[in-house]
Amino acid sequence: MKKRIYSAEFKEQTVRLSYQRDNIKELADELGLDPQRIYKWRKGAKEVQIPNHQKIVKDDSLEVKRLRKALKEKELELEILKKAVHIFSKNDGKSINL
Repeated sequence: MKKRIYSAEFKEQTVRLSYQRDNIKELADELGLDPQRIYKWRKGAKEVQIPNHQKIVKDDSLEVKRLRKALKEKELELEILKKAVHIFSKNDGKSINL
């Protein structure tokens, strides 16, 4: 038996149809395929999508680190300002010559 080669577009369309249909065996019969081949293509399509998701998570984690650093800087600035207000309020309203 000769090995059949299917185009990437055909595989993508078949995988898309398999998610839309309830019965994969019927779809396989309509397309002249073995149902196991469709399951294999579905698994392959999922594996291709996973690395893209990991990249997004990695980009998000870099953004989170940047935001945490900015938050720490702002908290430090706020703490310094609070201490300055406390120091200036200790003078009981007396003016300070700088």
